[in-house]
Amino acid sequence: MLPNSENLSIKDIRCRGCLSNERFMHCSQCEIRNCTKEKGYTGCHQCDEFPCQHIDDFSMAVGKKVILRAVPYRREVGTEKWVLDEEARYICPACGNKVFRGAVKCNQCKVQLNLD
Repeated sequence: MLPNSENLSIKDIRCRGCLSNERFMHCSQCEIRNCTKEKGYTGCHQCDEFPCQHIDDFSMAVGKKVILRAVPYRREVGTEKWVLDEEARYICPACGNKVFRGAVKCNQCKVQLNLD
């Protein structure tokens, strides 16, 4: 459970991605995002220092797990295939509903998930 997340509204959790100006409230101070912006990168896949202390210190276990899996894969296959594969990964196998990274249960059919 994230601190102060008990009463989040839909507006609070709206996110258009790390590079946008509309991010999840807990991501507004992300050191990884700040680092990539300072270096002029669009993501860690462009950085020769990956994985770095920012990744090691990342406070969300699922997020860190996804980063450590996804960044090397993105380097290997390229951004276009990586995006397609990430989108395909986060679909409930039981009902076909799109789910978010870190989802432990489908919000439609309620089946338990382990997609990360």
